[in-house]
Amino acid sequence: MRGCDREGRSVFIPCGRGKPSRARAWKAYGSHIAEGSTLSHDKEKSHSVLAERLSWESVEYDAREISRMPDKENPLREVNRLCFLLETFLNSHSRFDRDDLPGWLELFHVMMNGSEDKMGKAARVLDRAMRVPKTLSDREFFGIKPSSKD
Repeated sequence: MRGCDREGRSVFIPCGRGKPSRARAWKAYGSHIAEGSTLSHDKEKSHSVLAERLSWESVEYDAREISRMPDKENPLREVNRLCFLLETFLNSHSRFDRDDLPGWLELFHVMMNGSEDKMGKAARVLDRAMRVPKTLSDREFFGIKPSSKD
């Protein structure tokens, strides 16, 4: 699931595969967004649990109607833009694996949020990467099969 605030900051949280249920939407977003927020959405049924449980104002838009609007008038243009950029980002990495989705989403989040300079963002990504306790041998990384001589 994904969302963004009025300032364009985004949040992307994996919540399983396929269309999210009310339970998965609640689990993914329930603790990440402030109470009293306004939820603008495309009448997706799973989103209603967020407005109900957190006392959010819910503003619903008919997806068929807004798909005919010019982009500048589309009230969901920011989240649609982020979805497009995320899909483009994931499709541009041939080694993308769905099992690694949380890491890819975290990288995309760092790229899209914050006003830090590029070096600050790079430092954050490297800092997080160095915390991962996994070491690969050259053979594992490059997929090299041991030769019969070894």
